[in-house]
Amino acid sequence: MKTRFLFPAFFRIIGCLMALPGFVLGYLVVYKNFEMPGFGLKVREQSTFLQGTFENFTNELALTLVIAGLMFIAFSKVKKEDEMTGKIRLNALYWAIPVNYLWYAFFIILSALNIQVKSPAINTLLDPFSNEDGYLVFNLFMPLLIFIVRFYYLLSRNAKGRPVAGIHLLKHMPFSALGKGLSFIITLLVIISQVFVKSDLLESMYWFLPLTLMIWVYAKEKVEDEYINHLRLDALQIAVYANYAILLLSNFMFYGVSFLLIQIFNLATIPLIFIIRFQYRLYRLRRSEAKSLLTLSL
Repeated sequence: MKTRFLFPAFFRIIGCLMALPGFVLGYLVVYKNFEMPGFGLKVREQSTFLQGTFENFTNELALTLVIAGLMFIAFSKVKKEDEMTGKIRLNALYWAIPVNYLWYAFFIILSALNIQVKSPAINTLLDPFSNEDGYLVFNLFMPLLIFIVRFYYLLSRNAKGRPVAGIHLLKHMPFSALGKGLSFIITLLVIISQVFVKSDLLESMYWFLPLTLMIWVYAKEKVEDEYINHLRLDALQIAVYANYAILLLSNFMFYGVSFLLIQIFNLATIPLIFIIRFQYRLYRLRRSEAKSLLTLSL
């Protein structure tokens, strides 16, 4: 299960030199409304209610430094790259993504509860995530940050001779059918709300789509072995790469409300890209096995 698509080891140092100032700059942008003087361009002829004619790129720079830096730290080679390192990476990825989404589920539940009870205690808890884009800003980098902490923690345990557990998945049934069914239903409702019937209630169902996709992602296949685990690692790593490549490109191509929509879509892109990649690899595997059986029978 040796990992592919890794950066050279020295990229870890480059990542640290990018991420640390990126976090400082991001904090200043989000919580202090800081903008670098003269660091912007005129991007539209007429201003709108939500957007001016001039766009300052301080927040884009901060996000680029943080995301690119964390990617280099997370996916740079370690001194010894072997099967165990691949197993640790899979464990860390499979651990990081659900922890991030569990916090996402907790945030949604707490926000909905606060609308009803308007509790000062809940307001205090939610306040750090309520500024401007709120949770969406944290979601942009939290999966990578959680992965890095988990990965290097497991590397440390392994270096001390402690065993590294495999990934824990949900049972194939009923969770595979449940995840697929709910994901298709929610996607259909969101499409209906956008194309046929304008409904805030149907449109709000999208917020549950990342959670149902995660049930699908974490459901076992009928046959789950080491090679399937290898396909999972490949698909999840590709999903993370593709997700952040799309995000970084969007960071410089879309502004204001348009980028907010990208952030909302970003909630579901990692599990969605994983499912597409993983199911494609499974299809090729099954097709190859079917051809082998046909050849043997002849």
